[in-house]
Amino acid sequence: MLQQLEKKDRDRQQLILMTEDTISFTRLAFLFCADSEMAASTDTSFEEVRTAILDKIQSSDVKSETEIYLSSIGSKVNTDKGNENAEKWLQWARGCRHLKIVSFPVPAGVLPKDCNCGELLDVKVASRGPDDAVYDANQMIRQRVARGNCFLRIDGGPYRGSRLVLYGLKKFTGGLGDDDDRDRGDNHTWHRYFTKPMESAARLVATRKANGEAAHLSCIELAGQLLICAGSKNVHQLFRTREDIKRYHGDRFRIAGEISEVIMDILEQMDPTNKNRLLRFLAHTGYTAIFEILSPDHQHVEDLSHLPGNCLRFITWTSPDLDPTSDSELCTVPPHIGIEIARALGLPTVDYTILPVTAVEERMTKVRQGYQYEGEVLYFLDESGEVIGLLKKKTIWYIICRAVREKVRAASSAKAKNPSTFCISVPVKKMEKRLSEIQTWLGLDEETLAAWKVLAIGFLKWALAGIDAGTIRHGQIGDKFPVLWKRYLEESGSSDKINSHFHEPEEDASDL
Repeated sequence: MLQQLEKKDRDRQQLILMTEDTISFTRLAFLFCADSEMAASTDTSFEEVRTAILDKIQSSDVKSETEIYLSSIGSKVNTDKGNENAEKWLQWARGCRHLKIVSFPVPAGVLPKDCNCGELLDVKVASRGPDDAVYDANQMIRQRVARGNCFLRIDGGPYRGSRLVLYGLKKFTGGLGDDDDRDRGDNHTWHRYFTKPMESAARLVATRKANGEAAHLSCIELAGQLLICAGSKNVHQLFRTREDIKRYHGDRFRIAGEISEVIMDILEQMDPTNKNRLLRFLAHTGYTAIFEILSPDHQHVEDLSHLPGNCLRFITWTSPDLDPTSDSELCTVPPHIGIEIARALGLPTVDYTILPVTAVEERMTKVRQGYQYEGEVLYFLDESGEVIGLLKKKTIWYIICRAVREKVRAASSAKAKNPSTFCISVPVKKMEKRLSEIQTWLGLDEETLAAWKVLAIGFLKWALAGIDAGTIRHGQIGDKFPVLWKRYLEESGSSDKINSHFHEPEEDASDL
């Protein structure tokens, strides 16, 4: 199959080159506008934002693509039409047993005076555990429900009605081992999340996977005032100032509040002109900025101890697409262009690399062999520049370290709950079983598996002994795993830089 792709890639090489220069983003001009007349009707303030973005982009190739893309953005979001679509979408969501709507009143003083009482509605997949099974089995939910859907409903006055204020990234997945919450299924479920066949892909954009939590930012204009919406995957806040953020009480808003505070940090570090450009860009386009929040106080697997505090890394933009078709794009903006726009607007971003589609297997192998980072997200673009699919690919190092973290955390909880009956052999067997499962998923050889088992079981015993001695707290296993892991390696004279030998099952790339 790879040979077929290489032949197709050679056959259309000239077309791709021409597409990148002239055709691709000319076609994109019509993906975001009803017609060319709409594309021309931009307001003066957004024209200034567009010019400022282009002035800050250095690369001539990317600047040309970005200029064509920005010219495709037409007039401001149609509020009346958007409100009508929001009402229809919410009505559909209320009748869907797989979805849950959580409402919260907007605190007094946040909304403009011309607006009556309002409430925020966060809509998510209703599942007690991971939501993978629901997304896997329901095409409609894959198409319509993002990981983060926030609406504002106002009860009366001139702004009465419901409107979408924030729309997260649509669900995408990877093979076994590449999704933190997936431990069953197969290695080709991820194909269901593509909007077109893999053969439609013309090139790849690879972005570094940030090892944090999902974070969102959007902005709406209401009664002549700009309001910021920000939060975590499924919990969001509407605010104008830091004081507004503090009006949201309760543990439900703990993570969302941390994200909103970091958003305010970024905005306050900008000069007023750049801050206004960013918020105007968001309000004009209706886009949501997707980030990962990295926190030295909540470290997963990568060591973030060097960070002075919480920080954000921009990933991509999304648009409010409440009634998508089966072949609608997965990302509002081609990923590399989106990152360049974000950088020009003053946002810290992840890194990216552009690759030919024939390099996909080589790239996935390289990622698997990576060290001390989570992995990459691969964006598959067709000849028009549209994103037709996304794929997570994670390093062997990350997959195994995360499994170790979870098994040790579970063992610590079990010991704390029933110390008199706890037996170390039980979590040891569970650790060995989990690593053997990972061996099957990734095709690891016996030597690699044996080396990781020695490290994993050694860390398990070391951590539990530390808890008994009072030198380690249970909560540190979840929030400070990288710090503990580094300590263990140093004290034991071990290394986790293991030269892994692997051969993943053929079906992992059978459709490429």
